[in-house]
Amino acid sequence: LIEAAVTELSVAISHLIHVYSSSFDANFQLASIPKSPSCADISLNSQLSFTVCAAHNLPEAWVTSYKVFSFSCLLTYAGKTICQVKICKNTPVKRSFFFLADWNEKVNFPLRIKALPRETMLTIKLLGVNSTSKNAEVLAWTCSPLYAKDEGCSLPWLSQTRCSHMKIKAFLCFCLCSIDTWNKATQRVDFPECDLEFIKPEPEERRGDVVEPSPECLEHIARFSQKHSLLLLSEQQRRILWFYRYSCSSQSCSLPLVLGSAPSWDSTTVSQMHALLGTWAFSSPLEALGLLTFSFPDQDIRRAAVQQIENMSNDELLEYLPQLVQVLKFEWSLESPLVELLLNRSLQSIQVAHQLFWLLKNAQNEVHFRMWYKKLLAALQFCAGQALNNEFSKEEKLIRILEDIATKVKAASDPKRKEVLKVELSRLQQFFQEVKLCRLPLSPALVVQGIEADSCSYFTSNAFPLKISFINANAPSRNINVIFKIGDDLRQDMLVLQIIRVMDNIWLQEGLDMQMIIYRCLSTGKGQGLVQMVPDATTLAKIHRESGLIGPLKENTIKKWFHHHHPLESSYQNFFYSCAGWCVVTFILGVCDRHSDNIMLTKAGHMFHIDFGRFLGHAQMFGSIRRDRAPFIFTSEMEYFITEGGKNPQRFQEFVELCCRAYNIVRKHSQLLLNLLEMMLHAGLPELSSLQDLKYVYENLRPQDSELQATSYFTRKIKESLECFPVKLNNLIHALVQMSVGSSAKPPAPEAVPQEWVMLDTERSIARATILGFSKKPDPVYLIQVVQTCNVVTFVEKSFEQFSKLHSHLQKQFPSHALPEFPHSWHLPFTDLEHKRVKDLNLYLKQLLSGSRKLAN
Repeated sequence: LIEAAVTELSVAISHLIHVYSSSFDANFQLASIPKSPSCADISLNSQLSFTVCAAHNLPEAWVTSYKVFSFSCLLTYAGKTICQVKICKNTPVKRSFFFLADWNEKVNFPLRIKALPRETMLTIKLLGVNSTSKNAEVLAWTCSPLYAKDEGCSLPWLSQTRCSHMKIKAFLCFCLCSIDTWNKATQRVDFPECDLEFIKPEPEERRGDVVEPSPECLEHIARFSQKHSLLLLSEQQRRILWFYRYSCSSQSCSLPLVLGSAPSWDSTTVSQMHALLGTWAFSSPLEALGLLTFSFPDQDIRRAAVQQIENMSNDELLEYLPQLVQVLKFEWSLESPLVELLLNRSLQSIQVAHQLFWLLKNAQNEVHFRMWYKKLLAALQFCAGQALNNEFSKEEKLIRILEDIATKVKAASDPKRKEVLKVELSRLQQFFQEVKLCRLPLSPALVVQGIEADSCSYFTSNAFPLKISFINANAPSRNINVIFKIGDDLRQDMLVLQIIRVMDNIWLQEGLDMQMIIYRCLSTGKGQGLVQMVPDATTLAKIHRESGLIGPLKENTIKKWFHHHHPLESSYQNFFYSCAGWCVVTFILGVCDRHSDNIMLTKAGHMFHIDFGRFLGHAQMFGSIRRDRAPFIFTSEMEYFITEGGKNPQRFQEFVELCCRAYNIVRKHSQLLLNLLEMMLHAGLPELSSLQDLKYVYENLRPQDSELQATSYFTRKIKESLECFPVKLNNLIHALVQMSVGSSAKPPAPEAVPQEWVMLDTERSIARATILGFSKKPDPVYLIQVVQTCNVVTFVEKSFEQFSKLHSHLQKQFPSHALPEFPHSWHLPFTDLEHKRVKDLNLYLKQLLSGSRKLAN
């Protein structure tokens, strides 16, 4: 009896060890898998059933807040619900070595086992009944594949555990979905043992009785193929594509559209999909990217997609690495073809390894996939070797120091902020004394050996980002200046810049160099990251300020700035091409929040945009009014520079032709751009999360239009942008706001006060002068609209001191005239001095100009 009990206990312990090592990241496993003495009487026609035993290790905070706990189960496939079972049994918490909720409840799904696709996912949600509101709230959940790894599926996904179907007992770990933390609560689920195995359906050969489409149907298929994304197809369109699937290839229809149009995922349909997959001729490896989205869980389809992607070079793969890292969420094990491809390429290219490291590092901030990405990162580091891992460690330490410095600078009071920065920079200097050299996370090619402390500073925006000047190890190259931000999510900026880089490469492949400057940007953690600073660049807002308070309203601002800084023909050519390029890319991507501080110019003539916190048409609103009302930013001052103030009007036509040519080239690659955006739909980006966001880009690309139609369309958009006065008004308002609050750590030197008042002849006498507003500088300057009798309107800037000098001058020159009373220079405390002065000075000007004609002249 004792011997039998010991044997039974040994088997139970072996089962426990096997389940633990299979479900968690253990560095051990049993030499042989224990077998149960008996198997359950289960057939393919049996309904799916299993037992949910207990939730272990519940946090004490849950036990305090919730009286009882329950759970629900859900079967999904390709993101769609197959069947859901709700369990209403509420169980109070018990306390043993830890808190647990013990249900021991059998779950029955009204589905036959043979009807379930191989990649079916099981989701279990833990619910707590709130002690106060009595409502059931989802506390945590886990998701795992139904079939075991040795039957073709193993998904360390979300909870990073495996749940075997009809094989062994399994543990599932819950992940919190309501808050941004991962929890160690463990859910035990028992599956009955059986001898069933999953058999992959054989590809169905093409039958000879396939219906050939009529010419009208072929036109429909060609039109549907222009949608380029499965999510943009209607049910009716999908049915037509699937019915004529063998004719789609001849109509330039992509395989993701055809396979995604299959009516179901039953064994017959899957065999038909595999047959089509085996005969399809891919137009390029890029067509296969669409087969890696969440819409295609089938492992054979994903394997075929990876086989196509293997034909890319390392440089091409690097271009699409952010999307490939995102779709790793839908892989099932470290042995998946996509994981193996990325690890193999990391061994071939330090650039791939370096970017993959930081993408995986950043992806760990997605709470539901944290452990899965940690596994992938560990696999990369295991493959990378000691030397590269040492480089990664130095970069991580550098980022930790920068994060700590930025946090302290932001928290410091205004008077002490500079001193705090100066003290904290010594930590960076000490870091470089220890490591000598360090690569910047932005690129492995950027190797630095220290910092130039005197050139480091911070910006006085809300987040107080740091400007760090690194000493380039590749002497005699100039310093590498970067911005380190905390409190900003840079993932969206990374995506926009990546898509723009893809468009630029498309142009270059067509022999069109648009002179694009696309700076580097990297999110290094949650709400933090690095941004490369472009040398010899200044914002359009600063250029406007150099032209005075009304700089945004002037036509010749850009032309004068270039004439002063770089009066060469090359600067004109660089501006001509780069301005056209940015018009196209910002229109296609719907980049918003475009004001003069988000547009920059280099002294060599390149124009480029920065700060992509808003895109896909998600414009800022003033009440019910869109702040961004132009299709893109192309203003009259840009046209003025291009046409040399109207002297060469044909240059504007050349500019329009260049824009339309660039637009049409990009439109030919609409499928690639839409695929890249669709692969990022589950990245957690605030402005790319729905079908509507994808549809926005589709409507801007207009792939269904002919080149002539698209040219006419984009020409109209250029005209709309050029005639959109609110853009200039927006820039003027922005300039006034920035002048009043200051926007940088080192504010610009006060602008020179305008020339003294001059006497006007009778023909040009002043009919009316009105102060419109003022800017807060060290000494306030008032913006005055001057209307002359000949109906010429001009704007001038004057200080209060100049008004006072004018009044004194008039008193001396016209002693016999009664002048209006001049406003006092003193004021009562706690009063709004400048607004009162505007009112008083306007009254003074009105009385002055409505009095003696001689005086007014």
